[in-house]
Amino acid sequence: MRIRLIVLAAMACVVVACGEKKVSPVEEAITKKIAEQLGDLDNIYFSSLALVDSTTFGEEVARRRNTLEARYKQNLKLARDYESAGKLRNEAKKREDAANDQQRLEGLAALEQRLAENDSLNVVEVYIYKFSGKARNYKGTVTIDNMYVSITPDNEVVAMDYKKEGVLKSTGHLIPGYSSLFE
Repeated sequence: MRIRLIVLAAMACVVVACGEKKVSPVEEAITKKIAEQLGDLDNIYFSSLALVDSTTFGEEVARRRNTLEARYKQNLKLARDYESAGKLRNEAKKREDAANDQQRLEGLAALEQRLAENDSLNVVEVYIYKFSGKARNYKGTVTIDNMYVSITPDNEVVAMDYKKEGVLKSTGHLIPGYSSLFE
């Protein structure tokens, strides 16, 4: 009888252990970020969670270069427009902004060169996931539908947004040395 009880107890433990859902590091990271925004969570339920994309450091550098080049061209255009309108103070400001953009482009090229030398251009900077679910805290339940999240390979959440492009807006600071270009 005693052996039978031990066997039944062991089988029950196996059934319970098999029935428990294991939480992935990605789910843990998202849960932590949601808890920061909503306060203490009673629980969170993911109805879907899928990896939809990733971005390498090389792709991020190219995205930042395109943005800086567009700003540079726009500042030069505005400077010419202000010059032709006789608004010399505004022209000077836009020329200064364009010069700063040019310096940042040169700095970004140097950062890209350093990443290339370290064979880091093809290293994944962030993974992009799309998820839906429900989070519950003392205030009630919040439904999250089709939200995107960018997460580093170390499972640090960089950004969450309802648009995929939104989670890429703040990933530039992950490029080593990028933030110093704006100081």
